[in-house]
Amino acid sequence: MLLLPAALLGKDLKTIERELVRDARRITYWANYNDTAAAVGGIDSLTRANERFLARLLRYTATEPATLTYAFPALQQEHITISTAPDGRLRIYSWDTEEGGTMHYFENVVQYRAGAKVASRRLITPKPDDNPDAGHFYFDVFPVLSGTQTYYLAYGQGIYSSKDCYQHVKAFAIENGQLNTDAKLIRTQSGLKNTLGFEFDFFSVVDRPERPVRLITYDAKTRVLEIPVVWAEGKVTPKRIRYQFNGTVFEKVK
Repeated sequence: MLLLPAALLGKDLKTIERELVRDARRITYWANYNDTAAAVGGIDSLTRANERFLARLLRYTATEPATLTYAFPALQQEHITISTAPDGRLRIYSWDTEEGGTMHYFENVVQYRAGAKVASRRLITPKPDDNPDAGHFYFDVFPVLSGTQTYYLAYGQGIYSSKDCYQHVKAFAIENGQLNTDAKLIRTQSGLKNTLGFEFDFFSVVDRPERPVRLITYDAKTRVLEIPVVWAEGKVTPKRIRYQFNGTVFEKVK
């Protein structure tokens, strides 16, 4: 019996991408279909399209190691945001399910290197009868080294209406081949937290040229994380709040 090298047993990356692109386009198709006056059954079809894309993405990102470093250029043209850590050990795939209105619902798959293999998982798995979390799309990943452990700050945004938005960083860690999605890395007045974020009025920053608007910064040299001061009504100000990594956690700079 002929044994083929393991590398030849996996699917070609372009074939994988074509399959994912086809599924992503079905999401767009059913989202557009729902906008038509004659739409009947489109919501169920849109839900199934999202489920199909999610299942295929989870399968390939858990079984095909090369997908962790592949750019997926065609897939990103289908509004799938892919953010990869500089060390190539963790990446997040995000997409709008198109199942909301002015509130956008996002799905995420986190892929990571577990020893010589890759693994992936859905970031938020809804529980039966729970109100769904609107989620965030993640567009950057900042690595933070603490001794021999690397943490990852994922920078994401939630969209609750045309005006109301939310940005945060969320800490991840790969520990003993497992993904820790609740790493406590940020010390606040209420204790150690996994996330640091704020709500804001998008129209207060609408004139900024970049998209998505980047209101959080991280300086890898000084290991300083900065977020803006936001007034009660959501207006983003030029003032900044600084958190510096002390080797163990981020603490507010006085």
